[in-house]
Amino acid sequence: MTTYLSPGVYVEEVPSGPQPIAAAPTSVVAVLGTTRRGPVKEPTRVTGWADFVRTFGSATSRGFTGESVFGFFENGGPAAWIVRVDPSTGASWTAFDVSGTESFDIEASSPGTWGNDLTVAVSADESAASGSFYRATTTSATGAIASGGGGTIAVASTAGLKPGDTVALVAAPTSGSVAAPPTALVTALTTTSITVGSASAGVTLPAGSVVASAAPAAATSVFLPSGKGFKKGDVVVAVAPSGTRSSAVVTDVTTAGSGVTLTLDASLGALPGAAFVQRRTDYRATAMIAGTPAGSPPSLNVSASALAFDRPLTAPIASELTASGAEHAAARLTTGDGRTASWQTNRFVVVGATTAPSGPVTVNAPVTAVLLADSGLGITGLSAADVGNAYGFLPAGARVTFTGAGPTPAVVATRTAGGFTLAPAPVATDTYTDATFTLQADADDGIAVRCAVAPRVGDVVGLGTAFAPVTAVDAAGGDTYVLRFAASTAVSNAAQVRFPLYAVESASVVAARFTLAVSVAGALAESFGGLSLSPNHPAYFAKDDVVNGVSGLVTVSARAGGAPAVSLAAAPFYTAVDRIGADKAPTNDDFRAGLSRLEEVAEPAMVICPDALTLDDPLLQADLVGQVVTHCENFRRFAIVDAPDLDDTDLLSWRNTTLSSTYAALYAPHLQIVTVDPDSIDRFTTVPPSGFVAGVFARTDRLRGVHKAPGNETVTGIVGLSQAYTQRRQDLLNPGGVNLIRAFPGRGTRLWGARNATDDTTWRYVNVRRLFTMIETSVDRATQWVVFEPNTAQTWIRVKVSVENFLDQQWRAGALAGTKPEQAYRVRVGLGETMTETDIDLGLIITEVAIAPAKPAEFVVFRFSHKRLSE
Repeated sequence: MTTYLSPGVYVEEVPSGPQPIAAAPTSVVAVLGTTRRGPVKEPTRVTGWADFVRTFGSATSRGFTGESVFGFFENGGPAAWIVRVDPSTGASWTAFDVSGTESFDIEASSPGTWGNDLTVAVSADESAASGSFYRATTTSATGAIASGGGGTIAVASTAGLKPGDTVALVAAPTSGSVAAPPTALVTALTTTSITVGSASAGVTLPAGSVVASAAPAAATSVFLPSGKGFKKGDVVVAVAPSGTRSSAVVTDVTTAGSGVTLTLDASLGALPGAAFVQRRTDYRATAMIAGTPAGSPPSLNVSASALAFDRPLTAPIASELTASGAEHAAARLTTGDGRTASWQTNRFVVVGATTAPSGPVTVNAPVTAVLLADSGLGITGLSAADVGNAYGFLPAGARVTFTGAGPTPAVVATRTAGGFTLAPAPVATDTYTDATFTLQADADDGIAVRCAVAPRVGDVVGLGTAFAPVTAVDAAGGDTYVLRFAASTAVSNAAQVRFPLYAVESASVVAARFTLAVSVAGALAESFGGLSLSPNHPAYFAKDDVVNGVSGLVTVSARAGGAPAVSLAAAPFYTAVDRIGADKAPTNDDFRAGLSRLEEVAEPAMVICPDALTLDDPLLQADLVGQVVTHCENFRRFAIVDAPDLDDTDLLSWRNTTLSSTYAALYAPHLQIVTVDPDSIDRFTTVPPSGFVAGVFARTDRLRGVHKAPGNETVTGIVGLSQAYTQRRQDLLNPGGVNLIRAFPGRGTRLWGARNATDDTTWRYVNVRRLFTMIETSVDRATQWVVFEPNTAQTWIRVKVSVENFLDQQWRAGALAGTKPEQAYRVRVGLGETMTETDIDLGLIITEVAIAPAKPAEFVVFRFSHKRLSE
């Protein structure tokens, strides 16, 4: 009792009366058996057929679990606990890095051959985080900056720079070869000027040149004025302006406004934020990839001849795919499944255990402008009007040479202010098939080219060893352009028809993560992007709720100890099948283990095991049925048993030798349903009835109550019965506790029996046993509060009133017989009534409960007789 020490108002909560008892659920079933997929020996709750299919797959010919669950929900079942027991083995894969070193393992989320339909792939994902360097254009010419010296450079803005930064000084060359830009140190800044010193080489910057931040060769930190998405543990890839790539691992990330500083475990090498290089683009092509990967790591070669570019007139040729100093890196192929390969020694080497798919690919390669030429024209009776219609966009002075199969020499059409002049005059009967643009003495009026990307003013065209800046671009339609240069730009000495297109391009930094994609029968089903190998990364691939726990198809394992350090080279690059899934039939020990796991789940009130019928040995089948029934007797559950589809005498004999329990009922015959197994070629399937019967039980419980015998209730979701029973046949089976399912004209197919598999008349009916089980379970769960309460009359009264109130509810609902409560139930508890002092000394509270269950009207008898008029 509380002792109060200070004056005041105190509020206390005290028990107000007997604890109410809630009725335990009776309509949830537990199903043990074989499924197509899903967790093994792990009770899993499903609330509908679609939910079952999502977790365990559709029905399979290996058992009847799928059809039974379908029948349960079809007949009104609310929820089922599925215990998959088959000891199948699961499919698995191994992910490898580009060198063929094992990275990590992947397994199908559950055992079975279903996993063999999965395709698991990994690919690079560089979309999650990116950043760029400071870049500005000079607003006026800068005097010569000597090697080791410095100067002041006027720019539009210096936001993103600070004193001490390294910058690249980029000016387009006029002749010679492409080289890396010189660098210098920032010594002072204003908002519109940069003062630099310690230049690595002499340079003069005309107006329109570029100043960009740069990473020194030994730097282990990089500041990106514009960057987002980087995380500690990321592998970052620096893509230089030329397309070359270097990488390091992020050890720390510091953000400031829109900028980010990345602390790295190693230097990215000398990396200018911008440089004068050959432009690059992604060319689309169709690849024909054949053969079987071989070697270590396994790989296939893809030559240039295996690529059919979508726009062949502007596509790169093989010699342009090779790396060329500071101008451009080697071309890079991306296959349809995301694998990448760089051009090396006249081929792309595509690594992987499987052949990359033929079909669409992309090739990232340098851009080349191709001198205008047409073939396959088929022009007969060539005229100046024809030339004007086709080539009116050409600049004045341009010449087009037409050739063909006729005897007349080539005809040269020269562009004039008024049109074209043709010399010599073409012969009217000659057919001209080819037209070639001819380079003139200088190109101040422009040259006509085809180009895969639109050239820009400021781009530079390579003319042999000279560089000609483009001053204007005229788009002539499609991929055809007229490029104009400064006056008197000599081009006639450039003995070439392909012109490299240069520009000042920027470097970028991206996070190199990876994507894990899972396809089912070739169709993408799941994709997990932005994954990392680093355990301290937020998207660490093996962390819970990244792939594991989210994917319904696969699980991944962490990398094994001793795996290579996280790096770009260690990134997963391809996968290979490690183990093929296999289906195995369960044994009685597997079923026993499943029943043991079912003990952990309190909700199920019914248990079915339709796959007991898949056991060929009758003794094993009888043993399994006995295990299920024993489980139900021990845990207050009810077993709905399936027998083989036998004739009457054999069926009765099977019941008598196999089954005898007040906690079980047997139903026959088997049912015919529309096939729900997608692999079956049969339209209809014959299945045991337990799942459908359990659904009828659940529906009856919901609509009428567990006290209502589940007889004379319709069975839905079926198209017929394996046997048609008559009353005469049932006269033999019903007394033996075999409940029949019968079809009645105009009334459908109904459960036509409600007896337990026992000869004990006290427990003859299904509803009696299930009513007792429900009441016992309800009282058990609702009176746990009594444990360790004082064993006194006050407690006894509370227990008695709680039980009586609950039984009164059941009587009023029609579950108990009798016209008044005293006839329906009796509850006794107390010293001298149900207990002795010795019992109390031993800690016992003994409550005796007697109930009069409502029993079904199994035989409805009408007695007719003659009535006399005088009566």
